[in-house]
Amino acid sequence: MGLREQKKQQTRAALVDAAARLFAATGYDRTTVADIAAAAGVSTRTFFSYFRAKEDVLFAGTDQRLAVIAEAFDTVRADTPREALHRLVEHVLATSDDLSDPGRLGIMFARPELQAQALRRLIAAQRLIGEWLRRAYPDRLDDAQSRAVAGAVVGALVGTVLGAIERGDAPAGLREQIGRALALLEDGLRVLD
Repeated sequence: MGLREQKKQQTRAALVDAAARLFAATGYDRTTVADIAAAAGVSTRTFFSYFRAKEDVLFAGTDQRLAVIAEAFDTVRADTPREALHRLVEHVLATSDDLSDPGRLGIMFARPELQAQALRRLIAAQRLIGEWLRRAYPDRLDDAQSRAVAGAVVGALVGTVLGAIERGDAPAGLREQIGRALALLEDGLRVLD
């Protein structure tokens, strides 16, 4: 990676970090794009070269996770769909920072104007996983089964995270809760082995 690309990644990360701090300190509604840009040490124009709008910076981690999922398909190898999904989820969780900031996730799911964007990204993740499973295991999964399995995985993750947010659970226990939910899901997927 060249110096220019490193600088771009640093600027993007600074904008995401500044937004997270400001959303936590002053609230989503009271935080402006100009506030985020100033806290990151860049101009408002620079903000808009990275993000289309304030809500897009909120979804930066989600968009990154979608990219990680797509990239992981080339590296995840397993004999069964169950093992492959386990490895895929482990890989995504290892690279995710959103789980340490459930407040940001809470904003996404609590605000009606952001729910549609969250749902669109969840559907994209489900579609990506379903298509990958169908290609990777054509002898074990038909189209309907691959989509059902992908939906179950995404649903288990979302249900667990939303429950933790609603209960006000500490971020430290969230990964353990996700692990328990996925273990339950994996038990059901053993029929595919």
